[in-house]
Amino acid sequence: MIIDFEFEDVKKFLPKRDISSNKYDSGQLLIIGGDEKYPGAIILAAQMAIKSGVGLTYLYTKSQNVIKVLKEFPEIIVFDNQDRLAEILSNNIPILAGPGTLNNKWTRETYDLIKDKPITTILDAAYIQEIKSINLFTTQILLPHEGEAAKLLNVPSSHVKEDRLRSVIEISIKHNALTVLKGPNTLISNGNETFCCMNGSTALSTAGTGDILAGLIASFLAQGLKPMESCKLGVALHGHCAEQLNLTSGLMPSELINLIRGYINQ
Repeated sequence: MIIDFEFEDVKKFLPKRDISSNKYDSGQLLIIGGDEKYPGAIILAAQMAIKSGVGLTYLYTKSQNVIKVLKEFPEIIVFDNQDRLAEILSNNIPILAGPGTLNNKWTRETYDLIKDKPITTILDAAYIQEIKSINLFTTQILLPHEGEAAKLLNVPSSHVKEDRLRSVIEISIKHNALTVLKGPNTLISNGNETFCCMNGSTALSTAGTGDILAGLIASFLAQGLKPMESCKLGVALHGHCAEQLNLTSGLMPSELINLIRGYINQ
């Protein structure tokens, strides 16, 4: 059975800050990613996390990205040191791993550092393909597009496109994960329950919007929402705000980030 939903159904999950809260009360998030070819992806994800309410956002990335991030976005706590990474991992905070990554040595080495940690982890981009077996994390959330979903199932992309519902359920069962299959009417499944988001826009078919979605879901998770609540709220708010821009193409990710922040603060 598949259950349709839209933003109006899940906006009740939007986190509310207490007047006496501090940055630690608002959650901490660790983002890992940023190949030298795609440094913008981690910046978009981190910006979205901060602008949707996370109190502290850490970013572990390649050395060549650190100065660029520090100069342009001092709000992001960025570093490239593995000792610092180990220190932050010991805090057992949620992880978003993958924005802007490619299948290479750095990705694989970093994956090995986080794969056995008892913390909720969201896997995106190249990190999705690093899954070797089930139950690697306490809770894992996968954010594949149809091409990545096909690789997880070892089938042609056309198979996923033809039966997205079956595909998202099979991935969730195979990898013991909560899966967000991105695309038209994004599907969310844990293998037992499957939801279809009715919000969205063709304008979202552009580079960077998936990184924004990843940062948004991770933000809600870090602020204390449950994994399914985080995914449903993130997907619906992302799609709803894209609809409000009333574009069929030409969407700039920065426009979407600021509109989402506006909705959260209404």
